[in-house]
Amino acid sequence: MKPLYFDVRDVFRTPRLALSGKKIWVHLLGLGLGWAVYLILSYLALIINGQSIVEIWNTHFLFPCLWGVDLPIAWYSWIVYGLGILLWVIIFLLASLAVSRITYKQLKGDEFYSSGDSFKYIKKHGTAVIMGPVSLLLIMAFFIVMAIIAAWIAKWPVLDILFLGIPYLLYFIVAVFVVYTAVVFVVSLILGAGIVGTAEEDTMETVFQSYSTLWAQPWRLVIYEGLVLGLTAVATYIYAYAMIIGYQFFNYVFGQSWLMNGKLSRIMEQASSYIFGINSPLTPFLSKTFNLYTPASLGMVRPLYLTTTDMITIVLIAIALFVIGGSAVAYLLTNFSVGQSLIYVILRKKKDDEDLIARKDEDELKEEEKEEDEKLDSDETIETDKSAEDTGKDTPAEDAAEEKNEQ
Repeated sequence: MKPLYFDVRDVFRTPRLALSGKKIWVHLLGLGLGWAVYLILSYLALIINGQSIVEIWNTHFLFPCLWGVDLPIAWYSWIVYGLGILLWVIIFLLASLAVSRITYKQLKGDEFYSSGDSFKYIKKHGTAVIMGPVSLLLIMAFFIVMAIIAAWIAKWPVLDILFLGIPYLLYFIVAVFVVYTAVVFVVSLILGAGIVGTAEEDTMETVFQSYSTLWAQPWRLVIYEGLVLGLTAVATYIYAYAMIIGYQFFNYVFGQSWLMNGKLSRIMEQASSYIFGINSPLTPFLSKTFNLYTPASLGMVRPLYLTTTDMITIVLIAIALFVIGGSAVAYLLTNFSVGQSLIYVILRKKKDDEDLIARKDEDELKEEEKEEDEKLDSDETIETDKSAEDTGKDTPAEDAAEEKNEQ
């Protein structure tokens, strides 16, 4: 791994560092788990709203959305649906932390840091990624509640002087602080995983670093984030287009008249209809973006003349297509996570003159402590043996040898 420049040039490494099976796999797992939680809670929200499972399936299929329902939605259904979105966001933040940690270790030269190691890191530091933004929300909520109480008291005569007139300047400063905190909240959501994954910060330090980074390096932060978004869009488009070319090449070879011919066409049209067809709300976007119009995407699905083995094959292919499509989304998310890690390492160097790559992390410190303990134990053993020799007594090793001979 080449050393970092600690400037904008390092941001352009994002797509290359993101093109890693290990990192994409972590985000793919997070994406799958988050989608499963969202799917279950979305279906539950629509069911308690009075819709049947069959009706939901025919309308939404694998990507349910309450905004796509023409019927009135009860408030408790919105709560369940919102919970599904919230849990998916939390899972994404944790997956982003894992990818950030893998990226950090790679920048330090450790290419063997595994996804399993990153999951262990999540167990230890994952709380900071979630509680950082939550802490900022609580700070804003506290000042807003205090403002509401002060405004209620100030509506009474005389008290308006004490609770409005005199402290008005203080209220103005607090209002500006709350607005600034709202921006910091967005920064903590975007940059939090990078902060915790590279600097091993706890919740309070994550909050502090979010404030500090925005205050000390606002323009670099904005410019670097814009570059990451642009690079992510281009890299993901190329990656997805490569997947589509592979899909088309596979169909071309297997679909030859002397091979599977029409059978492949029926199977692929039916399988792709669940991912990229009449049942998928992503169809219009994908068709226009990649200029890809298949019979399935145009609604021309032919479910007739399918045997039992054909249906089993269709299910398996649909799952495979789902994973392939998910890998493209996972690569997009991986670019984002890697970019945040690079951005924070650069900005930490700019604002604090601290090289996080050169700094020893907790794993290295733990390894040093282990080596020191082993060295101390070895020194104590040598000293014990030496003392025994000086006093004319047998050393522990000699005692053990004599005992063995006696036996």
